Amino acid sequence: MTLAPKTALTRALGISREIEDAAWFVLGPGLQGKPSALDDRTLTWTAEAAAELLERLERGVPDPKAPMMTNLRENLQDASRAAKQLAVELLFLQSLPLAHEVKSLKVKRARVAEAASWLEPPLELPEELYKGMTDHGVIRDRTAEFNWTIWDHLKWLCRFVQHVDQQIPSAVINALKDPLKFHELAAGTPGDQPAIRRSIEYLAWPSYFEPVVADVERQEIRDAFASLVGGARGDSDEDVTADIHRIRRHLDEQAGQRIDWYARQLVSQWRKVGDPGRRAWLLRTHSDNTELLAAWQGEEKVTLDVEHLRLLDPGVTAGLVQHAVDEDYKHLGYVEREDTKTAVFAFLTVMKPGDLVLYQHSGTVRLGVVLGEPEHNDDNRRMRRKVRWFDEGHTTTDLPRHVQRQLATPGIIVDVTRVVQALQALLPAEAEPEDDDAGEAAAVVHPVQEGFSPLTREFAESLHMDLEPLQEIAELLEENRQLVLYGPPGTGKTYLAKHLAAELADDSTDERVKLVQFHPSYAYEDFFEGYRPDKTDEGQVSFKLVAGPLRRLAEEAAKPGNENKPYFLIIDEMNRANLAKVFGELYFLLEYRDDRIYLQYSPNEPFTLPDNLYIIGTMNTADRSIAMMDAAIRRRFAFIELHPQTEPVKGSLLRFLQARQLDTTPALLLDALNAAIDEWDRDLMIGPSYFMKPAAQTPGGLRRIWKYELMPLLEEHYHGQLTRAQLEERFGLDQLLGRLASG
Repeated sequence: MTLAPKTALTRALGISREIEDAAWFVLGPGLQGKPSALDDRTLTWTAEAAAELLERLERGVPDPKAPMMTNLRENLQDASRAAKQLAVELLFLQSLPLAHEVKSLKVKRARVAEAASWLEPPLELPEELYKGMTDHGVIRDRTAEFNWTIWDHLKWLCRFVQHVDQQIPSAVINALKDPLKFHELAAGTPGDQPAIRRSIEYLAWPSYFEPVVADVERQEIRDAFASLVGGARGDSDEDVTADIHRIRRHLDEQAGQRIDWYARQLVSQWRKVGDPGRRAWLLRTHSDNTELLAAWQGEEKVTLDVEHLRLLDPGVTAGLVQHAVDEDYKHLGYVEREDTKTAVFAFLTVMKPGDLVLYQHSGTVRLGVVLGEPEHNDDNRRMRRKVRWFDEGHTTTDLPRHVQRQLATPGIIVDVTRVVQALQALLPAEAEPEDDDAGEAAAVVHPVQEGFSPLTREFAESLHMDLEPLQEIAELLEENRQLVLYGPPGTGKTYLAKHLAAELADDSTDERVKLVQFHPSYAYEDFFEGYRPDKTDEGQVSFKLVAGPLRRLAEEAAKPGNENKPYFLIIDEMNRANLAKVFGELYFLLEYRDDRIYLQYSPNEPFTLPDNLYIIGTMNTADRSIAMMDAAIRRRFAFIELHPQTEPVKGSLLRFLQARQLDTTPALLLDALNAAIDEWDRDLMIGPSYFMKPAAQTPGGLRRIWKYELMPLLEEHYHGQLTRAQLEERFGLDQLLGRLASG
């Protein structure tokens, strides 16, 4: 029999030839009732072999803490050769199309080889089997079911083999000629598992079906491009499949080749803006219901009480949820209604298969993975989702501090996606380790912040400063997370803040170092968030909540994967603004990073300052005395003086000039000028940056600096105390040069 899917059209579409050939190496003989291609003699795709394998799988997992292959080997002891060989083939088909990392690829190849070794005599696998099992797979969407429900997938594949073997020959022949008939055949398998079923459909008919198996991604692709083919047909599984096939043909024709749904240029057009991929959810029951939590664990599910809520469909909009809760829960207070709205919308619409879920009970955190779409119980008093719960719990106090903070956030269902990577590190390895160390490595939870790297002497020399005081500033910043560099003008406060932050961040792109300058009209709305005029599509004026620099940087620092990277916000001229007005309720978080607050413009959204966000302020003491600073700010920031007569500024000008082999007279002039200023006016003393300009090396340039930059500062400060003649006598350039010459 000629296998219809293996056609020239399939090749022309650019389907992965290796994956297609490898899949049909196993599928072809199986679907046609021929002996297995693995040994050319054993009939594996029979109802009898599938029933035997299924019966052994349904015995359950002998040891929940043992690796999957260990349990499978124990269950297959004394099984027939046909059942064991069928297990090899189904393990292979289950993982063949998945895109793997190299290590995971080796592990999954090893699984197939290990299962083959259980046969007597051991089965030597043909090379054709491995050719398609590369790290360049084609299924790359949210495939948590492939990673954590191999057992369930093997059971479905057994039922599929039984179902195929029980069909009349013409039904299988039609399925090999028509992709829609093949879908009918696969969908008729009892106990549908959509992810593995769609994977088999793709392997059988890659010219029609897509390597996209997650409901959410199929829906997003269809909705994004449906207008190109005259609109969507409907929302059934068959309709979505047909729509995507039509879209595929249209886009292939435009591109002149088979397109890849996950190519960067294309994925940005269909994946929803702001979609973080895998999310993590903290779930709570009413009054920490022990009995209900036990039911979650035992029945592999999670539920949400909706006793008074009208029937809402999965994927419902936030507006419909809000209206329904407001009408049906009038007996609740405002805060409880808002929590209920958030929980219902998350459960029905935002939560997706593949997301992590967790709950706390008696000081222990239990983790799981969402595997199913939302469903209603028969009495409609609860909604449920299928969840694979992992057996090992984690003591709450042993979790990283940033995870503990997220777990303290109130709510029925709380989005804790910002710590999803730390939570993923707590999961059992999705594949068996290659060596004894691999399992331990998979469970490592990296701390939020491992500390700044020590500053080098080369870095200090580049700033023309001593290393020790710079290292002390870095250590103080790491301990306090916010500090202020203050001092007279020209002492390099902003310069040092920018270079120090860039060095500690180890970020040459400045993506993790941001600078903002305060001024008298600067406010909370500029710094954190506030409403700004906006124009609608209809040309009407409206107001839009816009995030300021602190909020943007804080959210970037809190993103999954960024926890170990330091982020820096530099606030230049910090004392020129009304700090109490600018910081508002954020004052609290500056002192208590472990807590969270509710914001004046986002009252339903708790906010916390991430541990890896550091703030460096600069203050010019000639502009306003530090002694007049708000006591609340002084308590929350460490203050470091940068003064011409103290390290690290002292001597920096001389080192700068000597490093460049320049005339050192400006350094001597600076010391003489500051010596002429009274000690009680030390906040007015002049910093070295005035003399680090090229102009300071010429007589004319030095005189301009003196006349137009330094003398106006001194005249303003000594106004009413010294006459112009007295100022010239005391601070004039010619007078200081004369003293140096005579000294």
